[in-house]
Amino acid sequence: MDDHKFLKEAILQALKSTSEDGYSVGAVIVIEGRIISKAFSGESKENTHAEEHAIKRYTGSLSGATIYSTMEPCDTRRSGKRSCCDLIIENKIARVVFGTFDPDKRIVCNGAETLETAGINAYQLKELEEECKKLCPRLF
Repeated sequence: MDDHKFLKEAILQALKSTSEDGYSVGAVIVIEGRIISKAFSGESKENTHAEEHAIKRYTGSLSGATIYSTMEPCDTRRSGKRSCCDLIIENKIARVVFGTFDPDKRIVCNGAETLETAGINAYQLKELEEECKKLCPRLF
């Protein structure tokens, strides 16, 4: 199944992360079955989330795209930056497939709910949840 294939690619992106905060997240954006952008947490020094970096990296329209992320996209940012959900909604991304929910119990994340409310199909691919959790061992 393509969802598995593309989330596995997001996992490969997350493995490139050298993030020291315990979050190793990968993101892949797909349009018409083709990967058009990929990113991982800690890729830049600007505290950029993987989804944010993948969205900003692509210069064309993302309308109708699917974004695959190893972790549920954030709906708020403690850093004051725009949330990944805001960027996904603004760029008219149609689907979001993620591997696991945020493990930090201090953070209330309602990313999937926020996206669904905005009319975006967001769901967890539970078959790859354990593999995605392993990317953030200090948090689980």
